[in-house]
Formats: sequence, structure tokens, C-alpha cells
Amino acid sequence: MMRDAVSGTGTGVTVLMAVYNGAPYLRTALDSLLAQTMPRFQMVIVDDASTDPTAALIESYRDPRVELIRLERNIGQTAALNVGLRRASTPWIARMDADDYAAPGRLEAQLRAIEQDATLGCVGTFAWVFSDDPRQVDDVIEKPTEDAAIKRQLLRIVPLIHGSLLVRRDLLLAVGAYDERYRYSADWELYTRLLPRCRAANIPQRLMGLRRHPGQGSFTRASLDENLQIFSRLLSQPGRAREDRAAIHSSLAYTYCARARASGASGRLGPMLSDLGRAVRWAPVTAVRQLAASAIPPRAQARVRAS
Repeated sequence: MMRDAVSGTGTGVTVLMAVYNGAPYLRTALDSLLAQTMPRFQMVIVDDASTDPTAALIESYRDPRVELIRLERNIGQTAALNVGLRRASTPWIARMDADDYAAPGRLEAQLRAIEQDATLGCVGTFAWVFSDDPRQVDDVIEKPTEDAAIKRQLLRIVPLIHGSLLVRRDLLLAVGAYDERYRYSADWELYTRLLPRCRAANIPQRLMGLRRHPGQGSFTRASLDENLQIFSRLLSQPGRAREDRAAIHSSLAYTYCARARASGASGRLGPMLSDLGRAVRWAPVTAVRQLAASAIPPRAQARVRAS
């Protein structure tokens, strides 16, 4: 049992979830949470104006730990998370997506980690990927475990799995909560503000199952646009070390190459060539490597190299 200093008087953790038309997968997620080995927690689930039986499914759970907030209009996951964050009152917020699965010991392991190191402001975990049955492991996702490595990885890829996150609520509020301008990369954008304010860790255990299914959004141009905004803002911050700036340059080049591939796949040659030119200017080595590994037509590659 966690000490009161960690769990608070009564319940110290709120699992925060936003869901839109999640009925096909939601029961698996809720059942996994209610089966946690640490039973003292709350759930705040924001139904983002679903048009399927999502709300009725949540209401069928006669468990006092489950609180449903029903929105009258769809506002998007990022804004819906902020609604739930404002409703929660516990010291700690645990994230969970409505189509994922929490291993039975997830919350207990994370609370044990912050009990052992009170300087931690957020804790993630390793995860596995599944398609239908959480017991079937399709892939494994691992992240750096130490604070310094997490902060270095922030400049390249997302360093904490958002659906596994346990974070201090006061920290989330202090940095301005989720930025509702970001629909696809809100987690990454949040980390750029959160991680400079706290120490972080990832537990090297697979405690979250991440479902992959056709209903999920793809790696769209809009998500790439958001990533470019994030990297550009990081680059503009004063006092960046040379190696950090080089890492951001490489990330910008990688993202422009990814956006170029998306344009090429849709037959938009002009935007594709423009983005490839930007990639080469930011980090020529990264751009060439991406070109070599990509499906961009050889004729277009030749035109970029000649420019």
C-alpha cells in the first residue's frame, strides 16, 4: 500500500481519458483500469460528444471511481483533456487512451517510483502494441529511462508514451495545461514546456498496451506541420547548446522529408520539391539519408540533388 504522502488523503490519482466514438474498444480499457492492483484512484472520462453508445457504455459501470463528463459539442481530444484536467483535484494525473490497455500493476508501479524518488514530476513506462487481443504482442516500444536521456530525446522524438504518463497536476497547470492549438502533437508540445520544469523517468517495464486499429488517424500533413512548429520554436529558444541545435536541425530535415513524401504520394510535385530543398538546407546528411530510404521518385531526387 502506498503511503498517504504519495496517494494523498483518500485518492491521490485521477486517470484522465477523453473519448470520441470509442465504444468498440472502450470496455477493454475500462476493465483493465478497474482491475488495477492499486484500487485507490479516480477516473474522469470526458465524452467528446460521441454519436455512438460511448456514454451509455460508461454509465453502465456502477463504480464510484468512474466520473463521466458529457460534452454537448465536439471540441477535439486536446481541449477535452483540459476539461477533465480542470475537473480533477488529485495531486497526480494518469493518462490513458480509450482504445488502450493498462497492465494490472501499472499505477502501483508508477506510484512506487515517485515514492522512491520524490524529485520526479512525471513518470512513463515501456509499452507493447496489439491489434485486438492485449495478450498478443505485435511490437514493443521502449523509451530512455533516465531524465537526461529523456530530455535529449525530446529534440528528436517523443520521449514519453503519452498514454502511460503519470504527472503532477500542479505542474500541468503551471505550464498552461495542453495547448489546444495542437491536435496531433499535443503530447510532444506539452513535453517541451513540462520537461524543463521537472525530472522525468520511464519505468523499464511494459505496463501499457497500445492498440493499433484502422480507425486511428494516420501520420498526416497536419501532424507534420505541428511538429515543424514545435521544432522551430525549440530552435528559437536562446541558450541552446551547439549539439542541441544540431539535433533540432536534423529533426527539422527529417520532418520536411516526411512531408515531402506525403506530397509526393498525392502527386503534389511542387510542394514536395520545396520541402526537400528545406530539408537539405537544415541538415544535408539527414536529408540525403532520408532520400535514400524513401520512395520519392528517382527523377525527383536527381532534381533536388542538382539544385
